[in-house]
Amino acid sequence: MKAKFENLYDRAQTGAAIYKSAEYFRDLGNYLDLSLSDFFDFVRRIPYLEDSEPTELVARPQFLIHKKHGLKGLDCKKKAVLMGAWFNAHNTPWRLVAVSERPDKQIHHVFPQFFDDNGWQNADATYPDYRLFDRKPNVTHAEILI
Repeated sequence: MKAKFENLYDRAQTGAAIYKSAEYFRDLGNYLDLSLSDFFDFVRRIPYLEDSEPTELVARPQFLIHKKHGLKGLDCKKKAVLMGAWFNAHNTPWRLVAVSERPDKQIHHVFPQFFDDNGWQNADATYPDYRLFDRKPNVTHAEILI
């Protein structure tokens, strides 16, 4: 299997590529049988690894969960693809949020939110210490990526 990663150059292009990649939810195979909580735990336990390229990279779930490529580590965008794919498979409304925790408000992070009976809920599986539904208390700027 050869991975095809797409170079992305701006926030809108990155958001569109994450949403498009998450459409391939069937790539998740047996992972689709996991509950939201269990799938979230699976994704957050994948080590965090920044893109080594100067541009942003996103790929289909089949490449992100393949041992040769993704399970060595994924960044926030790639983990958002996996969570988005799970949400798509389970007909759960979701969206991407781009945020900054910096004083200059420069966006540096993206994560998915899903909609349930309590409204929009965070599903940021970027780091192993993050939990489902965790609030983001230090956000200085946020944008919904459509």
